[in-house]
Amino acid sequence: MLESKWGLRFVALILAVFFFLSVNNVFGNIFNSDDISQKSSKTIQDVPVEVICNHKDFHVTKVPENVDVNLSGPQSKLIKIENTKDLKVTVDLSGKKAGEYHKKFQVKGIDRDISYNIKPKRADINLEKKITKKMHVQPDVSQSNIDPKYKVSKQSISPETVKVTGGEQQLKKIAYLKANFKNSTKITKDTNDVAEVNAFDKELNKLNVSIKPNEVNLKVAVESFSKKVKVHIKTIGKLADDKELDNIKLNDKEVEIYGSRDDLQNINEVIAEVDLDKISESTQKTVSFDLPKNVTKIDPKKTKAYINVK
Repeated sequence: MLESKWGLRFVALILAVFFFLSVNNVFGNIFNSDDISQKSSKTIQDVPVEVICNHKDFHVTKVPENVDVNLSGPQSKLIKIENTKDLKVTVDLSGKKAGEYHKKFQVKGIDRDISYNIKPKRADINLEKKITKKMHVQPDVSQSNIDPKYKVSKQSISPETVKVTGGEQQLKKIAYLKANFKNSTKITKDTNDVAEVNAFDKELNKLNVSIKPNEVNLKVAVESFSKKVKVHIKTIGKLADDKELDNIKLNDKEVEIYGSRDDLQNINEVIAEVDLDKISESTQKTVSFDLPKNVTKIDPKKTKAYINVK
C-alpha cells in the first residue's frame, strides 16, 4: 500500500488529521480529567438585587443592594458565567400588601444543572405606602474636601428644597439632606458645580429614599486657611539700673496666622519680642511677631506694646 501513490496520499491524510486534532487539543478535551462534565464551583460577589413589585404606591426598604452568589455545577457551564452581568438576582413582592416580609432571593437565567447559594439567603423587607415631602437641603462641603491651604468662607445651594419620596418610617428617620460634590478633587478656588443629594439619619447612615431633583447646584467660596492664636510676650534687654518693670500690655492679645492646615494645627501661640534695653520710664513701642516655621502670613504684622515701669 505504501508503495502506491494513493497509499502514500492516504497515510499523509491520516497524519494531517491527527496533527490538526492534536494542535486543537481535541484529544486533551476528550481524555483530560478536567473535562466538560467535571463538577466545579465559583462565587460571584456583589451581584445587584432587583426588587419585583407591581404596586407603584409602595416603597421597599431594608433590601440589600448587592449579594454574593455561590454557584456549583458542570465546569463547562460555569465558565460562561464571568461576572455580575451574567446573573440576575431578584426578590419578588408581587401582589403583596403593606407590611413586613421575610423573603428568599432567587437567581434567574441560569442553567438547570447549576445550583446556587446566596449570602445573605433572605431579606427582612418593609413594604410601606409611599409619601412625599418637601425638605430642606444642606450644603455639605467639609474641610476634607478643601486643599489644606484653604478653608470654606461661604457655601450655598440652588434649589434649597427637594421632594423626598419613601415609606413613612423612612422619612421619619431623615435627620439631614446633604449636598456634596461628586468630584473628589481638592478645592483650591471658588467653585460652582453639580452636587449629589443624599438622605441620612442621626448616625449618618444613608437612607433608601427617592429624591427629586437628586442633584443641585452648589457654590463654594474659599479663602486662605488661617487660625487665631494667642500672643506670648518675651522680653529681651535690661531696664535702666534704677527701674523695675511693672507690666507690659499689647494692643493685640490674639493674631491670625496663615498657612497649611497641617502646618498650623500644632501652633497655638506666637511671640512678640519686647526690647527693654535702656528704658527708664513708661513708654510704648511698635513690636513685630516672630513667625513660626511654615506660617506664610500674620495679621496684624505688628502691634503696640505699652511698657510700664516703676
